[in-house]
Amino acid sequence: MQECLTLEKRAQRIGESWKRFIVLGTIESYVVRDCIAVSWQRCLSQGLNPYLRLAYAAKTGKVTGQRELIKKSRPFFDNLYELVKGSDFMVILTDGQGTIVKVLGDQVIRQKVKSIPLREGINWGEENFGTNCIDLAIRERKPVQVFATEHFMQELHFLSGSAAPFFSPDGDILGVLAMIGSYADFHPHTLGMVVACVKAIENQLLYMEAARSLERSYKEATTIIEEISSGIISADAAGRITILNSVACKMLSIAPGDWVGKSIAALWGEECAFMQALREGRDFSNKEVNLIVNGVPLRFSSALRIIKDKTGKILGMVISLWEYKAIRRLASKAFGAQASFSFDDIYGTHPSLQHALSVARRAANSQQTVLILGESGTGKEMFAQAIHHAGERARGPFIVVNCAGIPRDLVESELFGYESGAFTGARKEGRPGKFELAHGGTIFFDEIGDMPLEMQAKLLRVLQDKHVTRLGGEYPMHVDTRVIAATNRNLLSMVEEGTFRLDLFYRVNVISLQIPPLRSRKTDILPLANIFLRNTAQRMGLAAPPSFEGEAEKMLLAYSWPGNVRELQNLVEQSVFNANGASVIEVRHLPEKILRSSGPKPEEESPLALELQERKHITVALQVCQGNISKCARMLGIGRNTLYRKIRRHNIQYFPAK
Repeated sequence: MQECLTLEKRAQRIGESWKRFIVLGTIESYVVRDCIAVSWQRCLSQGLNPYLRLAYAAKTGKVTGQRELIKKSRPFFDNLYELVKGSDFMVILTDGQGTIVKVLGDQVIRQKVKSIPLREGINWGEENFGTNCIDLAIRERKPVQVFATEHFMQELHFLSGSAAPFFSPDGDILGVLAMIGSYADFHPHTLGMVVACVKAIENQLLYMEAARSLERSYKEATTIIEEISSGIISADAAGRITILNSVACKMLSIAPGDWVGKSIAALWGEECAFMQALREGRDFSNKEVNLIVNGVPLRFSSALRIIKDKTGKILGMVISLWEYKAIRRLASKAFGAQASFSFDDIYGTHPSLQHALSVARRAANSQQTVLILGESGTGKEMFAQAIHHAGERARGPFIVVNCAGIPRDLVESELFGYESGAFTGARKEGRPGKFELAHGGTIFFDEIGDMPLEMQAKLLRVLQDKHVTRLGGEYPMHVDTRVIAATNRNLLSMVEEGTFRLDLFYRVNVISLQIPPLRSRKTDILPLANIFLRNTAQRMGLAAPPSFEGEAEKMLLAYSWPGNVRELQNLVEQSVFNANGASVIEVRHLPEKILRSSGPKPEEESPLALELQERKHITVALQVCQGNISKCARMLGIGRNTLYRKIRRHNIQYFPAK
């Protein structure tokens, strides 16, 4: 009873100050709290009538995020109401702008405030209802109480309100929780109950935000893992698989549920590279691994990262896998193992060349092995690239194997590759062979007639089985390559001599393509020379390409062209250089080998005469170059190995340059 009298006296004393303020506009600061006084002044400056019936002041507010707000705070809102149920208090929830979204209260208090618009959808801003706990909590951004006559509107003087705002994790006001009742039932602990409930709401919001953030992070991580083009395997500190992305499942031909939870040690043994790295806490990258999956050996390139906490304790590991055939394709592309010539780059109107092009185009639509026959310089590799470029494997690698240029003792490792430690001097990480690099594309054996006899049997085995095993390797690897071979030698004669295997000859000679020599297609010489003139002039930055004078053209047509198209291109480049910017290339600008050439015309030459002519050209060229093989080979437009072979065949004596 004493407490009620005290509250009554307090309400009367503040009420007297309220009347003084309404009449005189003065504030008794020792009676009225600062926040209340400032609010009264705002209300007065806005022209609010403190005696207005509040039913006429009610304005509907725009509720923001009503459903989400109720969903987040409803359990705590209901719990607070259960605590005060039967005590003549209303529990009110508003949004961040002060618009009521939910009201709970007993019938007694509802009857007492029936003339006051405390219902859902009404905005309790100060501009509508004067000083009140809901608006003040939003303005002050802290818990407040407004007691009885502290309300600016007289109709609210019998009420007391306690309110506290609650904030999002980012610091934005989401809403206000308030308890409103008769001031006779006022208790200081009322505000404490509201604050405790608000803190519980904020903690729930933090938890929900953390859960959303965790879920978002997990989804981001899993999305990133799924988008990665490599296979990803995550394992815990014991080596148990926790995550497999779809790429890894596809590589390993499994479903995620088949392996998640299984131990890597149980799958591939305690001594596998992954378990060793986990035990040692050591990362690695670009490591080749062989994994047995469903009884089938598979080769991958892999990288591994150890996961540790701040103290250095190992939490697990993440393994990245790349299919080895994809790595081979990338390596081939990086090292320029691509076909750069197409059929459009092969020029000539002579019927013999057109026939060769017709055969080559039909060969491009097939997957059969092609044997290209022709003299040095006729463009055998250009035809091989064009066949590859026009076929189904155009996007795959084009790998060239120069059988005449690989040392005999390195042929096997070059073709098939080797594992780490296969022999003294081998790379620590091993090395893929030409067949591996050509997987999915074409492998071109240039000068296949020069391949050592002992390697021919191994090559035949690969062509038959489509599998290669690296030197020092345990598991064979499937290779899907198309084979194109080329030679300037008579393989049948070599078969009779016992230097080329007959079974290998039949294996590579499925489609035979004969490239005609330049001297047999005389009508193509000058058009080709003009093409080379334009290209050379462009490379040298000349304003316009020069042209050959009539006598020079006659000499070009009369020459036997032992180096074929390659020699013609070399001759044109030398002539343009010798002309030194002149618009016409005269006879004197032609290389000395043309000027010194003599003998019967190409159509009158016999095979023996051609051999003698070739020997004469090489002898003269060696003399001019003073025995310098590299310079002589460039002059003749042939390779050094080809030049050495011709020197031996013709038994030419020369003195090597010092």
